[in-house]
Amino acid sequence: MKSSDTASPEPSNDETDNSQIDSSQSEGSEPGRFDMSKVVEIPRWKRILKAVDLPIQFVRIALFVLIIWAWESRWIFKGGSPFSFLGWDYQVFPEIIPLFQGVPSEAWNFLLDIWDDSLFWGDFWVTLQEAIYGFVIGSTLGFTVGLLLGSFRRAAKVMSPFLIFANAVPKIALAPILILWYGVDIASKVALATIIVFFIVQIPVQAAVAGVDPDLDVVATSMGATQFQKFRFVVIPGILGPLFGALRLSSIYSILAVVLGEFIVSKRGLGQRLLYETNNFGMGKAIGLITILAGLALVFNFIIGMMERRFLRWQDTAARGKVVSL
Repeated sequence: MKSSDTASPEPSNDETDNSQIDSSQSEGSEPGRFDMSKVVEIPRWKRILKAVDLPIQFVRIALFVLIIWAWESRWIFKGGSPFSFLGWDYQVFPEIIPLFQGVPSEAWNFLLDIWDDSLFWGDFWVTLQEAIYGFVIGSTLGFTVGLLLGSFRRAAKVMSPFLIFANAVPKIALAPILILWYGVDIASKVALATIIVFFIVQIPVQAAVAGVDPDLDVVATSMGATQFQKFRFVVIPGILGPLFGALRLSSIYSILAVVLGEFIVSKRGLGQRLLYETNNFGMGKAIGLITILAGLALVFNFIIGMMERRFLRWQDTAARGKVVSL
């Protein structure tokens, strides 16, 4: 009797491949989707080292030490010509007499002595107030005007000649007028800082709004977006980069503006104190005050930089800090 059992056909290569694909997909991955299990997080210490960039930091420290050495040894006060290697003996930078020289050690001693000086902290608070008020008012007005003029082209054409003329006026020429109008208190310095900050913010914001890709507006309109939604999701993301760049610059210029106003006339402030020290040949103290003003500008810039990273984090990749393991 012949056996009725027949050998089962062997699966073809295509069937084998399909079964492997099905088994791999049954493990949890969807077809056509990237397997996120292969995304491996970089250790935190490696991310920190990459962000710090040690070679760059070493170069910066070496350059800083070199500058301090040349300054403290008074080598930079000897004068000379940067073109002496060409045989040009004309002395471009004359030698500075010792009375007008100031070295970092003198500035450091001044910085150590001011911690218990209540008058200094009063001057510091006055300058800080003036800079913050001028920055906030000027940047707010600059952002608002830039946003409106960038959105309404006809209004921009009407206002453009007036804004160009106002921006062309030397701001230092306005300082005496503002002091006559608002007095020697903080109002005149705030007004000067507001005017300077206004144009630093208004011009790039207006250009950024006018330069938003019109195709994005068309796509948003076709998807049924309202004017507010287009403003929020199309215009604002497109101008945040130029806006934060302008805010970084204007935060520095707000300090420069109030110090300039305090130079001309003021009851209190670091600018008035700096002018007093230079008039009395206290160069070490003057350098210390300049260091404090520069540090204040760095703090402003750092705060704005933190805000920039917070609001522009969508520009980074979704898998930031991670790599794909192949």
